[in-house]
Amino acid sequence: MLAAIGLLLVTCDKKEEETIDPLVGTYTFTSATFNDTVRMKVPIIGNIILLPGTNGSDFVSQGLLGAAPCDDSTNAAVELRNDKTTYYVCLNETNEEQMGTWIINTERTELILNISNPQPFSLNISSLNITGNEFSGTVENFPLPVDASYPLGDPLPGGGINYQTSSVDLTFTKVP
Repeated sequence: MLAAIGLLLVTCDKKEEETIDPLVGTYTFTSATFNDTVRMKVPIIGNIILLPGTNGSDFVSQGLLGAAPCDDSTNAAVELRNDKTTYYVCLNETNEEQMGTWIINTERTELILNISNPQPFSLNISSLNITGNEFSGTVENFPLPVDASYPLGDPLPGGGINYQTSSVDLTFTKVP
């Protein structure tokens, strides 16, 4: 009887080990491809049309990582933490800032990045594919400016809001 009580006490004393999700880590944005036709006004260049299949990495990177507090913008990355928070981090720098939170569904087919900085919005990455040190998927409603010379969401001269969405395929690579 004493042995059973002792075993019970030892079992109760063991702390449940926290499981770390395999997605936890720091990721660089690797690529983006537009799935829709996107019309945008770009400073110096003027009006452009980006057809489906066009590399949209420059536009998407600015939208995803433009608020990162990096001294060198090429160091910008996203860190998914085990407590389900996301941070803008700067590789080879000490700067970081909370970006928001993340959620993955039970089937591991959809990753939601709830971004609260600089403006709140949710980025739903569906058809999620996690392989080795990468994850990729499709964002059906990626926010983009109509005119890249004005901040996203601001009123445009002549009327309208500087906001449109596009379907975009994204890839992120884990930093070793």
